[in-house]
Amino acid sequence: MKKTIITITLFVLIALGVVLYNNMSGGTFKDVAKETDTAVIVRSFFDKMIPHHQEAVDSSLKVMNDLEITDPQVRIFAANVVDTQSFEISRMQNMHREYLGGEYTQTTSLDANGKGQDHYEHMMSDMSALKGDELAKSYTNDMIKHHEAAVEMAQDYMKLIDKVRSYDSSTENGLTITNSHPAVDESYELAKQIIETQTKEIEMMKGWKF
Repeated sequence: MKKTIITITLFVLIALGVVLYNNMSGGTFKDVAKETDTAVIVRSFFDKMIPHHQEAVDSSLKVMNDLEITDPQVRIFAANVVDTQSFEISRMQNMHREYLGGEYTQTTSLDANGKGQDHYEHMMSDMSALKGDELAKSYTNDMIKHHEAAVEMAQDYMKLIDKVRSYDSSTENGLTITNSHPAVDESYELAKQIIETQTKEIEMMKGWKF
């Protein structure tokens, strides 16, 4: 019976890997679609969310250090993004190290010239020439869209995990027992936190006047 459950779970994960490849942009999941364990889903989430977070951190560092920005709440917000999302990046890297084996490295493929490339599509504008309130305005407008994309990504991930759990569960004596894995459980909770935190921050940014 146990072998049967494992076999069914493997088929489900393979199918979900294909779904991920077909439905998520950028081809990031082309390689992991061939995996046959929990890493299919969790690793694909990390490959999307880690560079997305890193872009937010990099953009926010410039804003938090620009003393020409007249509204202090923008710089305070940027500093909070750096702290929060740097910590969440570390959490994802630690999950990978502890549960998926070894240090996390971004999934890449080869471009036409045979060089490694990732598939993350940057969302933040080039703000290198901007300062002061022009920088604050550009940053805020881009960060709203950036946060919205993170929320959507996290929601899609949670829906996918919910589907896996519905397949990989059994009912005994009126109780539903779901087989899971720490990497799935912890990343699911992280996705939930991202949705809650960034939804609130989106509303905050939309209320700013420039």
